[in-house]
Amino acid sequence: MKRVVINRLIYLTLICIGVFLAIKDMYYIIAIPVIMWLLVERVYWKSFYEGKKMLYKKQFKSAAGKFEFFLKELEDKPWLNNLKMFNIGIYTHNLQAQCYNNIGICYLESKSYKKATKHFNKAIELDDMFCIPYYNLAIIKLIHDNEEEAGDYLLQSIKRGYNKVKLKQLKGYVMMKYKM
Repeated sequence: MKRVVINRLIYLTLICIGVFLAIKDMYYIIAIPVIMWLLVERVYWKSFYEGKKMLYKKQFKSAAGKFEFFLKELEDKPWLNNLKMFNIGIYTHNLQAQCYNNIGICYLESKSYKKATKHFNKAIELDDMFCIPYYNLAIIKLIHDNEEEAGDYLLQSIKRGYNKVKLKQLKGYVMMKYKM
């Protein structure tokens, strides 16, 4: 929970600094980090961001492939992890954990629940403070009508900084999205 609050405060501080510099007509100072961020996003982490775009477009098989490719790139080029300061992650800055969670979402949306569970657990193994995989595991438990375990995972997610969601709300979401 502290990490989420700290990350949000850092982003708010950066926005305030950017506004201050813009008011003082010091746009060149703002341009340097923006150019660096675009370079990282468009060149070094291209497959990660392509995977995210495909995920949003509901092209789950292609998205999972892009995330798998990015994981291989991280293994082959470990220095890519050093660029994580350009990662705009509120809940985690661990790129591998984000990839495994995103692959899990692809499998969840494709109704491959065992594969999804495996990937969410791998994300938790890499970063046990990353709250989103716990939330996703709660969804899987509700799909399988295991309310008790779903409640436990939801509570773990909230303890780690996820928005406070009641089990009834999540159950209604799961009923509408996955069981109809």
